[in-house]
Amino acid sequence: MRSPRDVFTFYDPATKIWRGNNTQPLYNPNQSLGAFMLAVLNRNPQQIAQISVDTGARITCGEMCLRTIRVAQNLARMGYGPGNVFTMAVRNDEHAAPVLFACFALGIPVNTLDASFKRDDLSHMLSLVRSQIVFCDRDTWPEMKIALEMTKNDAVVFMVGKGGSQEGCKHVEELLTETRREDLFVPDHFEDASTRMAVILCSSGTTGKPKGVCLSHANCIANLTNLTDTRSTDVMLCFSSLYWLSGMFFLLIGTAVGGTRIITRDVFNPALALNIIDQFMVSVAFFPPAAALELLKHPQAARTDFSNIRLLFSGGSAVSAELKYALDKLIPHTSSRVGYGMSEIGGIATFSDANIYKAGCAGYLRPLIQAKIVDLNGESLDIGQQGEIMLKPFYKFLGYYGNEAATLEMLDPEGWLHTGDIGRFDEDGLLYVVDRKKDIIKYGNYQISPSELEGAIQSIPGVLNCCVTGIPVPGNDLPAALIVKCDEAEVDAEDVHRVMNANLGSYKQLRGGVYFTKELPMTPSGKILRRQCREILIEHYNNSSK
Repeated sequence: MRSPRDVFTFYDPATKIWRGNNTQPLYNPNQSLGAFMLAVLNRNPQQIAQISVDTGARITCGEMCLRTIRVAQNLARMGYGPGNVFTMAVRNDEHAAPVLFACFALGIPVNTLDASFKRDDLSHMLSLVRSQIVFCDRDTWPEMKIALEMTKNDAVVFMVGKGGSQEGCKHVEELLTETRREDLFVPDHFEDASTRMAVILCSSGTTGKPKGVCLSHANCIANLTNLTDTRSTDVMLCFSSLYWLSGMFFLLIGTAVGGTRIITRDVFNPALALNIIDQFMVSVAFFPPAAALELLKHPQAARTDFSNIRLLFSGGSAVSAELKYALDKLIPHTSSRVGYGMSEIGGIATFSDANIYKAGCAGYLRPLIQAKIVDLNGESLDIGQQGEIMLKPFYKFLGYYGNEAATLEMLDPEGWLHTGDIGRFDEDGLLYVVDRKKDIIKYGNYQISPSELEGAIQSIPGVLNCCVTGIPVPGNDLPAALIVKCDEAEVDAEDVHRVMNANLGSYKQLRGGVYFTKELPMTPSGKILRRQCREILIEHYNNSSK
């Protein structure tokens, strides 16, 4: 492996700060995302921008541009513009992109929610953001209606998807009507795009209620630099909805480079994903680790043609070396990429390259971002020392919407973000993310990484997925595992204990027990809901102790 240090990533021993190189953004960040999207769509109007798996509809860049302008003009005619905030709780529908781009062009921030949210999560974000318009999936409407009533919000609701509107709602296609003034549209202009809010993403909510992460237009545009390997000839697949940073990022980068995005309203399932890869000759794809595991272990994987894949990304949570190497075997011409990022920086902090990877690393720093490792007192640590990862992007996030206390807790006065993740840098500048600070299991005087234990369990034949967490008992946390088996697999608790005993030290054994379940509680994008897994494991442990 060639070292990225002093080529792509740099270390200052005096300050103990790492930084990416000084490559400037490919595109001018000081503009509205809407103006930028319209400009790139106009560049090649005949190029296919989007193909719907569900309907077969193919939308060109020119058609996407026209739809964006019509939505923007019809919203403006209704009196909406800067000063408003909208909510989108939609699946990857063919109208999602032009609605989002139209909001960007009008200077209207958008809070993106997942269409699978129930009333509690919907009302939590609606009470925080107080949107004037809600774009809502038809399937989401029953829960959204209750959430709006709970928050006493009289927002105008536009339905998205087939089947027409519901009583009291409009349909998004009403915003696509011809205005006969399309050629006169001018997007909103910003003096300083780094201070103008574009999107309100949600923190993942895997351990508690989500917060609204506010990102500027400049932040979103600057972060497109991190996927310069994508091309206009690429066919791109990402199941994540706009609720997830990965879904938002794939939409923006796919549009920026003039690639073709394959979309579906369906949530991820391995058979569908493999069919899409085959049918559409996908060249760029993203799968969270849990989804990637399902993909690998599906019997159809061996019969799927992966020869067109150029870039295969996995991230969003820890990607073990075993998973990365297994993904590499799928793609004959290159190797998979792993990365580390967070909503609060608006993108990716580190990425591995095809020829720059060590087992367990998350890659090296990308341009326009700095990082350091600190101890419990906030003191910077040296190379190889483990502590909390701190990040400082050039374009910082604008805080948590309506939550100044949480913003001050996350962001220090110098602009450093507390990630809450434990990690270290090696001599080559590669980052190793050990675990979430709050997920670390404390047994005796030891600190145990759940990811390490999960990696050992996932290596066992017959294990599809797992989650390890601590069972709280007086003075200790007892590591326990919740495991999903492959169909017809015969693996049992004794098999798991045997592997753990053979490969890990005494203090890392599963003293809280091994339990099996049909499925793990997951977020819609494929992240494991550790808080719910912990509750399930505690219940199992208490029942087994009676």
